[in-house]
Amino acid sequence: MDQALSLWFLLGWIGGDSCNLIGSFLANQLPLQTYTAVYYVLADLLMLTLYFHYKFKKRPSLLSAPINSVLLFIMGTVCVTPLLSSTGPVAAPREVFRGRTLLSVELGNKPFTQQEIIGFIIGSVSSVLYLLSRLPQIRTNFLRKSTQGISYSLFALVMLGNTLYGLSVLLKNPEVGQSEGSYLLHHLPWLVGSLGVLLLDTIISLQFLLYRNSVTTSELEPLLPS
Repeated sequence: MDQALSLWFLLGWIGGDSCNLIGSFLANQLPLQTYTAVYYVLADLLMLTLYFHYKFKKRPSLLSAPINSVLLFIMGTVCVTPLLSSTGPVAAPREVFRGRTLLSVELGNKPFTQQEIIGFIIGSVSSVLYLLSRLPQIRTNFLRKSTQGISYSLFALVMLGNTLYGLSVLLKNPEVGQSEGSYLLHHLPWLVGSLGVLLLDTIISLQFLLYRNSVTTSELEPLLPS
């Protein structure tokens, strides 16, 4: 696993998912987006834990314990964050309801609050990290001329999940009084992050087809005569 997967791919992935989680909370995204963001970060932490476990198992290092401690701390923080956010301001629904009644006369643009602007920026950073995270893995596959050690189901399910994720946001009706353009603008970073990586995941899928019959040099070494 530590040879097949690029560490920068995993770090870019968890960075994008972390920004996605924070941005979803701040920008008041759909509940489905927030719940899936929490799951994504937990899954990324599990993958990173496995990566360092196998890496340090072959090459023991004094950094293994601190890294595992940091990963466990981040995992605990991610689990506690939704619980803390649930005890947030109670008066928010009144303001939202009041805003909708005022805008219900005619369609218009929903203004960004200061908190939503911060969430929008963090969400934009998340989409950039998503796009950049695929490049190291594409490069690793190209240099190895192999996709051995990588499960294609991972990328296939990610592609399917991102497609359905993007469609679920696109097919939802805007709030009362909000135009479709304003709705898309508020969700733009998350749409770019989910639908934009489909092209790069398609390139990785092509690599699986091109390198499906290849064998890495490390796999041939035990077969070579001593």
